[in-house]
Amino acid sequence: MLGKDQPVILQMLEVPGEGMKKLEGVKMELDDSAFPLLAGTTMTSDPHEAFGDADYALLVGARPRGPGMERKDLLTANAKIFQLQGSALNEVARRSCKTLVVGNPANTNALVAAHNAPDMNPENFMAMTKLDQSRAEGMLAEKYGCNADEIDRMIIWGNHSSTQYPDISHASIKGKWAKSVVDMKWYENEFVPKVQKRGAEIIDVRGASSAASAASAAVDHLNCLHVGSGDKWQSMGVVSHGEYGITPGLYYSVPTICTGDQTYRKIMGIPIDPYSAKKMNTTEKELLEERDGVKSLLGGSFEKIVKPYNVREKLRASMSKEELKTLVETEAKFTFDETVRLRMLENVKSATPKPELTIVNDVLQEGGQPPYTKEIFDLMKGNPMQRKKAAEMYTEVKIKTAVSKLSDAEKTVLRNSVKGKKAFEF
Repeated sequence: MLGKDQPVILQMLEVPGEGMKKLEGVKMELDDSAFPLLAGTTMTSDPHEAFGDADYALLVGARPRGPGMERKDLLTANAKIFQLQGSALNEVARRSCKTLVVGNPANTNALVAAHNAPDMNPENFMAMTKLDQSRAEGMLAEKYGCNADEIDRMIIWGNHSSTQYPDISHASIKGKWAKSVVDMKWYENEFVPKVQKRGAEIIDVRGASSAASAASAAVDHLNCLHVGSGDKWQSMGVVSHGEYGITPGLYYSVPTICTGDQTYRKIMGIPIDPYSAKKMNTTEKELLEERDGVKSLLGGSFEKIVKPYNVREKLRASMSKEELKTLVETEAKFTFDETVRLRMLENVKSATPKPELTIVNDVLQEGGQPPYTKEIFDLMKGNPMQRKKAAEMYTEVKIKTAVSKLSDAEKTVLRNSVKGKKAFEF
């Protein structure tokens, strides 16, 4: 899931009672499988214990949709689950924790979880639409006699629901532009509705929602995020800053590229034809309706994302070519939220040094991804105290690696800051 050399500890969450009994069976099977990269398993009904110091969180625990049920029927009941889980993540998970929401309705559940984790970066919450992309690629591959990996740049726009828009406008099939290969009547009248309704179709056939394919998609999503996706586009539901005219703050699926450092970047500037625009607006409307349906559960504010973004765009428009070049070169070094980007932008405009917050964020949260040493790997397989020691050692390696990449000027700013001194204690 996280690469061939990355050990993981699974901290599994279930509801009390019968759910915990079944989870015990899952834990037994995991232990019996002797997976070489599974460094430990725990089981609990307490989200604070499950999310403690988590690097990744997969939120799959939602009431399943049954035959004849619409996703909207699940909205309120499941939103309350994600309200509690978002709050728990905010209290005990790592600040850099990446959270993938799988439980439906995934986009709005991601919105609720992120709003209830006000101290965490909303961009680190994602709704899974990788399953929809895989479904679309599989259907195209079957129709046109190729392997799914010969389909590229397939896009899923919007909600993980029956309003999603599977877009082939920029896709390729065996290296050829999809629209030059695909029968467009089949595409509009059969393909699009079939992808949109695939989840309901599976429920009708097997009496339960997708299981194996959803698990596979979740693994693929996290693998791309952690290891990288190369130049292959990956659809994921992420927080909107207004790109493509989408309402800021919604969790809306767009094409991205995963850079391999636990981050992603959105594909920007894609031409949108009238047919696509109509479909994209339809799924946005549904997301707005879902958002309005759970407003009472939206505890935090996204002003730290939306407002800085709007201000930042106005500032960028006023910058000279030289200032823009400086900004782009500087931003490329770091991963941080919109508030920090805005502060950096303002500093570039006023020709002042880079803010220490930017450097601290990079060093203490996002800096460096060195491989585990043998000593750390061995400790990860030990008891809880040994695993804690392994985590401390890994953090030390990450910080040392990140500091080594800074310029002398950046090191000076960092060394003189109160928070930054932590990076030089090692």
